[in-house]
Amino acid sequence: MRSLAPPRAHACVGRVLLAAATLLAVVPLASRASADDKQACVAASEKAQQLRSAGKLGDAREQLNICGRTECPKLVQQDCTQWMSELLASLPSVVPGAKDRKGRDVVDARVTVDGKVVTEVLDGKAIVIDPGVHTFVFESKGLPSVKEQVVVKPGEKNRIVTVTFATPDEAPGPAVGAGSENAGGGAGSSNDSSAPVAAYVLGGIGIAALGAALYFDLAASSDAHDLRSGCSPNCAQSDVDDVKTKYTIAGVTAGIGGALLVTGIVLFFVHGKGSSKTGINLLHPSPGSSPLAAAPLLRF
Repeated sequence: MRSLAPPRAHACVGRVLLAAATLLAVVPLASRASADDKQACVAASEKAQQLRSAGKLGDAREQLNICGRTECPKLVQQDCTQWMSELLASLPSVVPGAKDRKGRDVVDARVTVDGKVVTEVLDGKAIVIDPGVHTFVFESKGLPSVKEQVVVKPGEKNRIVTVTFATPDEAPGPAVGAGSENAGGGAGSSNDSSAPVAAYVLGGIGIAALGAALYFDLAASSDAHDLRSGCSPNCAQSDVDDVKTKYTIAGVTAGIGGALLVTGIVLFFVHGKGSSKTGINLLHPSPGSSPLAAAPLLRF
């Protein structure tokens, strides 16, 4: 009877040879894949640096995510991790928002930045953006779109950019926090509000200067009294000079304080007269003018 051992031995040898052949085929593929991954990591790190230098921080972050993987070489991974930390610190973000003329929040609005849609709803969430000059366009159904240019600085986090939607027959309102003036205010409003502030500041400094002058005058008088009752007429010249210096400081400070106080008072009253005249012109149009012509002024 023929033995069955040799066929089994041949079968085992066949399996071993097949496994060895498979291993020999897989090892080069694995080595090639590892080399490709290494090249991809290096290429991503180099591209990330180029994008970062060009100010395209958002694209640079995507490349740093690639070269910061654990599959990448240790040195490349460490560099990319450090660069990612630095980039996130300087990557700015904005929070877009919009209101209607009654001051109510507008939620259903689409925002595009430089022609690219960044959100379809204003939910208060921050949007990461590259530093530089960007054009924001706010759009809401049934309302005129609002366009605003915004200069975003590196490291600026959660900057609020809010616009006011106008009714279809009005001009759109400017953005708040984007460096533009308030609608209907213009340069005149800024000048009107600055005058009383300056008046208060000058008046306050003047009063403080007069108080300091009074202090030095009292101190000088007290020292002079002590010298007259203690050592006169044989007082040290340094003590006499000290009293004279205090009197001089008191006189100069009193002159400056009085001038500042008078300037503040004059500025306050001059501004008050200008405001009164403006109010009269708004409420009482000149003779012969139409009430309809004055209506836009009264509306504001």
